[in-house]
Amino acid sequence: LHANVYERIAGYVIAWGEGAGKVDLNMVLPADLTHVIAIETGVVHGLALKLDGTVVGWGGLGPIIAGQADVPVGLSDVVAIAGGFFHSLALKADGTVVAWGSNGSGETDVPVELNRPVAIAGGLFYSLALRSDGTVVAWGYNSNGQTDVPVDLTDVIAISGSIGHSLALRVDGTVVAWGENSAGETDVPAGLTDVTAVAAGVEYSLALKSDGTVVAWGD
Repeated sequence: LHANVYERIAGYVIAWGEGAGKVDLNMVLPADLTHVIAIETGVVHGLALKLDGTVVGWGGLGPIIAGQADVPVGLSDVVAIAGGFFHSLALKADGTVVAWGSNGSGETDVPVELNRPVAIAGGLFYSLALRSDGTVVAWGYNSNGQTDVPVDLTDVIAISGSIGHSLALRVDGTVVAWGENSAGETDVPAGLTDVTAVAAGVEYSLALKSDGTVVAWGD
């Protein structure tokens, strides 16, 4: 059945745009990139998770060339990927996290006590992981408190990171934000509920509600 499904999924990726002033070079996809089930990007690199649990990386050209697109040899059994700004993360089926690329602030130094996370996210020189018990772990650059996870934060089902702030979606549909707040990006609108997904941008935040509407705040 698995082989049959694999053959049925084309999983082609299309990319467009410009990367770090080098026209098209970061958007040139690897040849024969098919059977892709998830994609992620950093500032100047892309990642693709294939149906067979392997990861493909490309790009990495620009102001920081740190091997963020150089997937570790032998990496397999991956179930989720995340693109940090200049680093990459992969979550394996056994609950381990593999990280590579820029490590100037410890963003690829995965904590040994992480203990089987279920989701991962990358920001600027920092990383986030969601544990199966609904708690969040963060490590790396912390200039604005973006890795200072609130001590009472529980029941989290999704996470997102950006340059200086982080977001967490709780099981009750509410959102928690922490870190830099120079433009109100962590001032979650009062009464915001029924959220199903969150995304952290550069000094702004987004929330998708169950009715299909989007709420945005910050710059």
